[in-house]
Amino acid sequence: MIRLAYEIFGDGPTILLVHGGAEDAAMLAPQALALAATGWRAVVYDRRGTGASTRDGWPGGGVDQHADDAADLIRELACVPSAFGGSGSASGSGSPSAPSAPGRSGPVTVLGFSSGGVVAMALAGRHPDLVAEAIAWEPAAIGVLPDGAAAHAEIMKPIEEYTARRPGDWTGAYHRALEVLSGGTADLTDPAVIRSAVNAEAFVRDDARLITSHPFAAADLPPDRITVAVGAGTSPLHRLIADRLAEWADLPVTTVAGADDHEVYLSRPEVLATHLAERAARAGGPVS
Repeated sequence: MIRLAYEIFGDGPTILLVHGGAEDAAMLAPQALALAATGWRAVVYDRRGTGASTRDGWPGGGVDQHADDAADLIRELACVPSAFGGSGSASGSGSPSAPSAPGRSGPVTVLGFSSGGVVAMALAGRHPDLVAEAIAWEPAAIGVLPDGAAAHAEIMKPIEEYTARRPGDWTGAYHRALEVLSGGTADLTDPAVIRSAVNAEAFVRDDARLITSHPFAAADLPPDRITVAVGAGTSPLHRLIADRLAEWADLPVTTVAGADDHEVYLSRPEVLATHLAERAARAGGPVS
């Protein structure tokens, strides 16, 4: 039985954070704390195959498997009967044993980052009863592009060539991927890169190979459940994906002012927390 490690910050309506490639729950803790400070019960977890979570059946299930895992975690946190065997620790006043609190027995908000945004979109499509809104932050959904399969294969070619020459050297393959994605400008000595390397195998075997190439159909993506969010300084690729999702699947796209970095949720977590708080204030209600 799969076991996902999770942690809870704060109290209030639930927002589930889904990490991206080469990331884990601990790396999202500052973002969770920033959200908790604005009234959310923020949950972070290690996706199957990453961090302290187990690897049963991994990575073959891809996006759909991750979406179903997240759905079972939502049920677990709401104390709804589930086949999921989770482990976790609560931080702050939130507790997984109080289903009567706001946001714990009904649909939750999901915030997925990069490849985690792809998982968040699949979660909304496969389990719309559990999701009030899935916010996909600059989703790495290369598979939705008209030439997505070819574009993905071109990106993966030098990475797969590396893994063929150096099997099992996941850190080296991750570094090669960063070089490809940055056009050769990646600083492999950056402390953030060094920290992320612990998740290199999951990045290559799961995020890079499977999640980013996921072939959605437009009908898989309900516009009343999914919002695509991008930064004002988003990259051309992420803008292309966002525009495609808007035109092809009719998904709403919002631009977050002040977000000039794809990984703003790691570098400046207050940006997205403030954006969600201001959006809620404009709507005249609480955070959710």
